Amino acid sequence: MIVIGGDAIVDLIDRERRLFEAFPGGSTVNCALAVGLMGSPVLYVSNISTDSFGDLLVDRLSECNVRLRPNSRSEACSSLAIVSFDEAGNPNYAFYRKETADREVPVVDIVKSFPQQMLVFHVGSCALIPREDQDAWFEVLQAAKQRGALISIDPNCRPSITKNREEYLKGMIRFFIEADIVKLSDEDLNYLYPEWTDNALEKFTEAYTPQLCVYTMGADGLVGLTRRGVSVRVPSVLPGVIADTVGAGDSLHGALLSEIERLNLIGDQMAQLDANQLSEILTFSAQSAGINCTRAGCQPPTRQEVNSIFGRSEKHR
Repeated sequence: MIVIGGDAIVDLIDRERRLFEAFPGGSTVNCALAVGLMGSPVLYVSNISTDSFGDLLVDRLSECNVRLRPNSRSEACSSLAIVSFDEAGNPNYAFYRKETADREVPVVDIVKSFPQQMLVFHVGSCALIPREDQDAWFEVLQAAKQRGALISIDPNCRPSITKNREEYLKGMIRFFIEADIVKLSDEDLNYLYPEWTDNALEKFTEAYTPQLCVYTMGADGLVGLTRRGVSVRVPSVLPGVIADTVGAGDSLHGALLSEIERLNLIGDQMAQLDANQLSEILTFSAQSAGINCTRAGCQPPTRQEVNSIFGRSEKHR
């Protein structure tokens, strides 16, 4: 099973004329939705509010076959993100997360909820920005690692709500050191290490040695680099008219985790992938992200939709 925790946020997307449409959001919720729709078993362990926005999150997670941690509803309010778009269609976020449900991190209860068979533990994004939240999630990560789970991290950096970049980076280094899988964007890496003007991805993987690092570059596609130095570049795809790019990276990451579960890549097997195997995994993940971009908000595809739209063979079902 894949276990995911972190930011559970409702995106209020600006549809102009002072109209906002509510979508389930938060990077880790989006990732959990993507994993569940792919058919992989997934447990979401963060607290979720009992307010109407929390109901929206719970309903969508349940629709997408995501299990919730028992007794995870909280009377605290839901986190919100106001989403607007620039002229290029890129989303901008204004976050409201003070004393919200997803910022409560009951470490003991979360660890107790871990399933007996846990292949991957994933955490990231806004949940790892406030230092007290970061420390709590690091305790959860350590417990997951002790259970033998692979560790997946997506920093999904948010400079607008990060008060001290140096302190944030110092805390995040702990997560990168423990990670088996890191997915980060060109914007993330530029924010974390602006001094790395050349070969930034190679420097990151040399510093932290994850089994697999997936580096996304928006319309320019993505690169996967394994610990053994196998590097594959995959183009982005868009099978239709773009709606927006909200949740594209999360859909990609969810598809990636689902492929790891489908292939049962345990231990250090990700680091052993050859170029053809890695290309297959990354292409599927990019296709999933592309379909998401043809839909408003984060609406990841099912495995069957990816196979049908891109004419993939039975072995990917």
